[in-house]
Amino acid sequence: MHKQHGLSIIEMMVALLISSFLILGITQVYLDNRENTLFQQSQGQNIESARFSILLLEQTLAKTGYRRRPDETMEAAFPSFSGGNCNGMATGEVVKRIDATSFCIRYQPAFPGARTCSGDLIADIPNDPYVNTDPVVEIFQLTNGELRCNGQTIATGITALNFDYGVNYNDDKRITEYTPAPAANARVRAVQFAIMAGSPTEVGKSSGSAVYEFWFGNAPNDKRLYTMLSSSTSMRNLMP
Repeated sequence: MHKQHGLSIIEMMVALLISSFLILGITQVYLDNRENTLFQQSQGQNIESARFSILLLEQTLAKTGYRRRPDETMEAAFPSFSGGNCNGMATGEVVKRIDATSFCIRYQPAFPGARTCSGDLIADIPNDPYVNTDPVVEIFQLTNGELRCNGQTIATGITALNFDYGVNYNDDKRITEYTPAPAANARVRAVQFAIMAGSPTEVGKSSGSAVYEFWFGNAPNDKRLYTMLSSSTSMRNLMP
């Protein structure tokens, strides 16, 4: 009698079946880990973009209405302005809503070497304090998923932007109401804003986002990850 050498067909099929299950299991673990990694990376990118945008907006709004001479009236420090993309600004006006996702501000630069939010050096700033100078105008806009200042991109991945302006209607430095569209005679004293950032790539298995539905009232058509952050700031140069 001869002894059998090697594997039988049945043994080989059983081995292939077990190997297939192992490969499928490992592949699924890899795909799950990859999806979790993409989710975490996208969440981090969204939070970073939204936080940077909020920080920049807060810093810019804090400068709004700054005068190098505190004894000078707002009307004298900020004359009427008709240039740029701000659709004109009245005498003494330092904040103006352009549309739902853009606004203009004005301020006097505090010290030599100061730069605008777009990184441009501001020229002709007096070295001596309490010396008047021309106001700086900055316009913020959301365009094609980019937050821009004076046309320069400062943050990307921004899907939506919303502003509510705290206003009153006299010289009292207090807020009587918040409104998304201030009247022509309203005086803006504070701003509440919300930012929704979207991941550059699709990370979910199916379309849907509670954040997107909360903002727009309908489900998204893609599988991107959406994150929303909000903040509020008072314009310290226009408040007590």
